[in-house]
Amino acid sequence: MAFSALLATTSDSGSALIAITLAVLPIAAIAFARSGKAWRDIGRGPYAIDPDLPPRSVRPPPSPVSEATKEAEIRQMVEAKSYRRIRRGEAPLDVEAEVRRRLVDSIG
Repeated sequence: MAFSALLATTSDSGSALIAITLAVLPIAAIAFARSGKAWRDIGRGPYAIDPDLPPRSVRPPPSPVSEATKEAEIRQMVEAKSYRRIRRGEAPLDVEAEVRRRLVDSIG
């Protein structure tokens, strides 16, 4: 009753907006004050991502690659590079010399 009487006495929309805000504000404050536990539980539960997970186990360092595998991978990369140069109209690479150079660079 009092709320409708308050709205009836207001003459413009700004006053009505202020009256509604003042009427709803205490209700919202009480609802917010009583919802403390609900706010603390947001983001928790069986499907939540738990920030307190234990750290992942440390992986052992990768096993060393054999020389044959390393040479095969370097050769494949150099051959592909030479092939791309040929497709662009450039001079091809000396694959053997480039492989030797890269193997020496990878050791030292």
